Amino acid sequence: MKSFRPPVQGRKIRFALVGCGRIAKNHFDSIAKLSDQCELIDVCDTDATALEAAVASTGAKGHADFSQMLASTQADCVVLTTPSGLHPRQAIEAAGAGFMVSA
Repeated sequence: MKSFRPPVQGRKIRFALVGCGRIAKNHFDSIAKLSDQCELIDVCDTDATALEAAVASTGAKGHADFSQMLASTQADCVVLTTPSGLHPRQAIEAAGAGFMVSA
Protein backbone atom coordinates (compact mmCIF):
# COMPACT_ATOMS: atom_id res chain seq x y z
CA MET A 1 0.00 0.00 0.00
CA LYS A 2 1.34 3.42 -0.97
CA SER A 3 1.47 6.15 1.63
CA PHE A 4 -0.78 9.13 1.08
CA ARG A 5 0.61 12.13 -0.70
CA PRO A 6 1.48 15.39 1.08
CA PRO A 7 -0.86 18.39 0.81
CA VAL A 8 -0.78 20.24 -2.49
CA GLN A 9 0.97 23.59 -2.09
CA GLY A 10 2.30 26.02 -4.64
CA ARG A 11 0.85 24.28 -7.70
CA LYS A 12 -2.41 23.20 -9.29
CA ILE A 13 -4.31 20.19 -7.95
CA ARG A 14 -4.03 17.37 -10.50
CA PHE A 15 -7.02 15.13 -11.19
CA ALA A 16 -7.40 11.75 -12.89
CA LEU A 17 -10.91 10.73 -13.87
CA VAL A 18 -12.25 7.26 -14.64
CA GLY A 19 -15.52 6.83 -16.52
CA CYS A 20 -15.82 9.17 -19.52
CA GLY A 21 -19.59 8.93 -20.03
CA ARG A 22 -22.22 11.62 -19.71
CA ILE A 23 -21.58 12.51 -16.03
CA ALA A 24 -17.88 13.05 -16.72
CA LYS A 25 -18.67 16.12 -18.83
CA ASN A 26 -19.85 17.95 -15.70
CA HIS A 27 -16.48 17.28 -14.08
CA PHE A 28 -14.57 18.25 -17.22
CA ASP A 29 -16.46 21.55 -17.30
CA SER A 30 -15.88 22.24 -13.57
CA ILE A 31 -12.16 21.52 -13.81
CA ALA A 32 -11.92 23.76 -16.89
CA LYS A 33 -13.69 26.60 -15.04
CA LEU A 34 -11.18 26.27 -12.20
CA SER A 35 -8.17 25.90 -14.48
CA ASP A 36 -6.20 28.45 -12.47
CA GLN A 37 -6.39 26.07 -9.48
CA CYS A 38 -6.58 22.56 -10.94
CA GLU A 39 -6.00 20.44 -14.02
CA LEU A 40 -7.20 17.16 -15.47
CA ILE A 41 -4.13 15.11 -16.39
CA ASP A 42 -5.53 11.60 -16.96
CA VAL A 43 -8.80 10.07 -18.13
CA CYS A 44 -9.73 6.40 -18.24
CA ASP A 45 -12.49 4.38 -19.85
CA THR A 46 -12.85 0.86 -21.24
CA ASP A 47 -15.01 2.22 -24.06
CA ALA A 48 -12.53 3.31 -26.73
CA THR A 49 -14.94 5.79 -28.31
CA ALA A 50 -15.71 7.53 -25.00
CA LEU A 51 -12.02 7.57 -24.11
CA GLU A 52 -11.02 9.05 -27.46
CA ALA A 53 -13.66 11.77 -27.12
CA ALA A 54 -12.52 12.62 -23.58
CA VAL A 55 -8.89 12.86 -24.63
CA ALA A 56 -9.84 15.07 -27.58
CA SER A 57 -11.97 17.42 -25.47
CA THR A 58 -9.69 17.68 -22.42
CA GLY A 59 -6.15 17.11 -23.65
CA ALA A 60 -5.61 14.68 -20.78
CA LYS A 61 -3.65 11.47 -21.23
CA GLY A 62 -5.95 8.53 -22.01
CA HIS A 63 -5.91 5.10 -20.37
CA ALA A 64 -7.98 2.02 -21.14
CA ASP A 65 -7.07 0.26 -17.87
CA PHE A 66 -7.79 1.70 -14.41
CA SER A 67 -5.00 -0.17 -12.60
CA GLN A 68 -2.44 0.92 -15.16
CA MET A 69 -3.63 4.52 -14.89
CA LEU A 70 -3.20 4.42 -11.12
CA ALA A 71 0.30 3.04 -11.50
CA SER A 72 1.44 5.79 -13.87
CA THR A 73 -0.52 8.95 -13.05
CA GLN A 74 0.87 11.95 -11.20
CA ALA A 75 -2.65 12.94 -10.06
CA ASP A 76 -3.45 14.03 -6.53
CA CYS A 77 -7.06 12.87 -6.63
CA VAL A 78 -9.01 10.25 -8.56
CA VAL A 79 -12.58 11.09 -9.58
CA LEU A 80 -14.94 8.16 -10.14
CA THR A 81 -17.66 8.84 -12.70
CA THR A 82 -18.23 5.20 -13.54
CA PRO A 83 -21.51 3.40 -12.80
CA SER A 84 -22.07 3.46 -9.03
CA GLY A 85 -21.82 -0.32 -8.72
CA LEU A 86 -18.14 -0.06 -9.66
CA HIS A 87 -17.33 2.64 -7.10
CA PRO A 88 -16.57 0.43 -4.07
CA ARG A 89 -13.93 -1.67 -5.84
CA GLN A 90 -12.43 1.32 -7.63
CA ALA A 91 -12.39 3.50 -4.51
CA ILE A 92 -10.64 0.76 -2.54
CA GLU A 93 -8.09 0.26 -5.31
CA ALA A 94 -7.39 3.99 -5.67
CA ALA A 95 -7.14 4.55 -1.92
CA GLY A 96 -4.87 1.53 -1.62
CA ALA A 97 -2.63 3.13 -4.23
CA GLY A 98 -2.43 6.25 -2.04
CA PHE A 99 -4.91 8.54 -3.80
CA MET A 100 -7.62 10.78 -2.49
CA VAL A 101 -10.90 9.65 -4.05
CA SER A 102 -14.03 11.55 -5.01
CA ALA A 103 -17.13 9.71 -6.22
